[in-house]
Amino acid sequence: MSSAKASGADAGGGGSARSREHNQGNQERKCTPEQRAAVLRIRRCKVTAFYEILDLEAVRASCTDADIKKAYRKQSLLTHPDKNGHEGADEAFKMVSKAFSVLGDKEKRERFDRFGTDPESRFESARTQAQNPFGGGGFGGGGRAAGGAPGFGRGGGMFDDEISPEEMFARFFGGGFGGPFGGGFDGGPQFVFNVGGNRGFRVHQFGGAGPRRRPRADGQPGQQQQASPWDTLVSLLPILILFVFPLLTSLFSGFGESQPSVPTMVFDTPQPPQTYHRTTPRLNVNYFVNPNDIAGWQDHRLRQLDKEAELGFVRVLRRRCDAEMSTKQELFDRAQGWFFPDPDKMKVARDYETPSCKRLDLIGVSR
Repeated sequence: MSSAKASGADAGGGGSARSREHNQGNQERKCTPEQRAAVLRIRRCKVTAFYEILDLEAVRASCTDADIKKAYRKQSLLTHPDKNGHEGADEAFKMVSKAFSVLGDKEKRERFDRFGTDPESRFESARTQAQNPFGGGGFGGGGRAAGGAPGFGRGGGMFDDEISPEEMFARFFGGGFGGPFGGGFDGGPQFVFNVGGNRGFRVHQFGGAGPRRRPRADGQPGQQQQASPWDTLVSLLPILILFVFPLLTSLFSGFGESQPSVPTMVFDTPQPPQTYHRTTPRLNVNYFVNPNDIAGWQDHRLRQLDKEAELGFVRVLRRRCDAEMSTKQELFDRAQGWFFPDPDKMKVARDYETPSCKRLDLIGVSR
């Protein structure tokens, strides 16, 4: 009894503070300067600036799938809320996962590079379906990725359309972490939409408990209800809307030659295979493209390419300049202190370089 009391007294004395601190959640979570800088940089990016979010803007024209996976590995480890205690880590982690879900999928990355919009948005999906109603985004999708691994969504990607950032992280790292990252991932309930049946869509659930039979109205299990012509027409309406109408629209829209997508380009210095040199008309910016991408192009198409290259160059510079000025202002804010400014931090803020802003000033373009 005495030893029990002594043990209880010790637990109630010296260990009570630690116990209360543990039970009060994550108010003592810390983050390193590198983690904080990563969160602040990502939060300043636009939600669709996927290359910039993964810190691949400078090499977006030449980065490979391996580079994208390496960038995701780095940024996800820096921003994961279980490892990063910054208040904006959760949102930054979601932005990193979203960027990887687009750039890590070959088809989505091609559509993003071509149109500059989120290929997973509702508008983009509707436009893609209208252009190619029998394309690879139909019902059911693909059950295997390009490498043959089951359960990784359709189109050869490694993630489903509705996968959460946490599940993407777990799949990418294969459950090799301990603690919050450990363990595999279960096959939860999945849903597929089946066109047909009486009056509309029916939803079937796979996984979890055993399937439940749909109750019959008449209570006779052996008798099937005769479908009327109206029911048949209503059941076919989704097929007509999703497939026939877009097909007719594409047939009657003409058979003219579609405009090619803008080829990949790099600025200032060549990076193979982008070795063919061109110069923008107004700002005289040097840029390089793959000669195979523009083989056979006429002069008017090359002049149009020069204009698009100039617009893209200015757009990238302005985006980088905004990020540099935001970082510089934040450094000044930190240097102010509660009562007196910190001279060392103020010097760091003043000396912070803004090369993109200087480049804009040099070529005479407004910020």
